[in-house]
Amino acid sequence: QPPVGGKESGMIESFLSVGTQVLILFLMIGTGFVLGKLHLITHKGAVSMSNLLMYVVSPCILIVVFQRPLETETFHNFWVALLAALVIHGINILVSELVIRDRDPMRKSFFRFSAIFSNCGFMGYPIILAINPDWMIYAVAYNVAYLLVSWTVGVSLFQGRQNVSLKRMLLNPNVIAAFLGFAVFCLNITLPDILSQTMSLIMLLIGTRISGIRLSELRDKDYHITAALRLIVLPLMLYILLLPLHLDPAVWSTLYLLTAMPCGTLSAMQAELYG
Repeated sequence: QPPVGGKESGMIESFLSVGTQVLILFLMIGTGFVLGKLHLITHKGAVSMSNLLMYVVSPCILIVVFQRPLETETFHNFWVALLAALVIHGINILVSELVIRDRDPMRKSFFRFSAIFSNCGFMGYPIILAINPDWMIYAVAYNVAYLLVSWTVGVSLFQGRQNVSLKRMLLNPNVIAAFLGFAVFCLNITLPDILSQTMSLIMLLIGTRISGIRLSELRDKDYHITAALRLIVLPLMLYILLLPLHLDPAVWSTLYLLTAMPCGTLSAMQAELYG
């Protein structure tokens, strides 16, 4: 039996760890905000950072988190998490279509995209790492579902279904990295440690995006409807739907936390990409 107060002490330690990680993220976002306001990071620079995040940092992270021994339970839970994440995104799509009814087609597409897809990578990963690094493999499963849906359904929101390309989705560096990482995991291959030592997360981009927002724009009710869906309604729905399934606590917690993340930076990237 753990010593008296051991469980409470562990919870407090975990809470402080997560709180510290969230504070670090906000400090990095704040730094990006200041740099954007001072025009030290320009729009062109932010686009370059977006490309760095999407095509270099994220794929490397996806490979590194698979550097762990192959265990049957973990292998099984990975597929459970992936399937559940696909179902979660399906529910998000349905709810966003029912609730978001903006008259402008492009605004409607952007708000639906923002409600459906959370920042499960660049904000989700640090939070999961702060709570329990062993959960990261389930975070990757969630991210794989996110990538598959965002580069098919997500793209169709902006460009129409006729422009969805299965080839482009499968050749996305993040999708390739996820499958490569999973192969490394199944084959018990250990990559050089230098790869994991060169990992870093860049939150300056989010702060730079925020610096371009005018306060008058926040009066738009659609922003608040989308934020309420993303941060409150959809996570609560997931909480209710997952409770009866009695999933592994690590899988359940990871799915819930990543669903409760704010809108993904991919929302801004896709909006810029498709004009």
